[in-house]
Amino acid sequence: MDKAKKVVSCFILCALILSLCACGKENKDNAAVYEETIGGLEDDELFVIIDTNAPLPVLLVTSQVYDDGTGKQASIACDVYYLADNEVKKIGTIESMGTAYPIAYDDTGIYTASGHAMQRYEIEKSGTLKLAEGILEQFDENGNASYTMTSGNETKTISEEDYYAAFEKYSNATVVGFAYGASDAAE
Repeated sequence: MDKAKKVVSCFILCALILSLCACGKENKDNAAVYEETIGGLEDDELFVIIDTNAPLPVLLVTSQVYDDGTGKQASIACDVYYLADNEVKKIGTIESMGTAYPIAYDDTGIYTASGHAMQRYEIEKSGTLKLAEGILEQFDENGNASYTMTSGNETKTISEEDYYAAFEKYSNATVVGFAYGASDAAE
């Protein structure tokens, strides 16, 4: 009888761990989609499942993290996984340029940045990762700044005010907090 209780307790514990497999904003009902992928991660890989613009949660995986000063294990580079055609696939890798610009997300996409640029990525219904919006600050030989915004296949010159307004979207997004699993996510 005690052995049966241990088996049931172990099963319940495993189910609880899988339901808590990410930190930040997550969709616990759909977390099981990534169970096999998460189970196959290397010992040094951390992950998080986030809700963003995509119809299903998105799995982000990295092996390079740092404490962002708030206790979160942030990263400037990660692989992006998504369920497409009934299979979890790596759909891309995204990267920021420096620890001052950790990967972040909101309900419109996943952000990367640098001191002079910001990119917002979206997951399309087909399961592909696309650059939805990018802004860039460039300087000429005299040190004069110019600003451009790329959206879809169109690139246009924008004002300095428009550049900072677009960059503010990244500043207001949630920094991705990576974890090794349920024990890290619960902290």
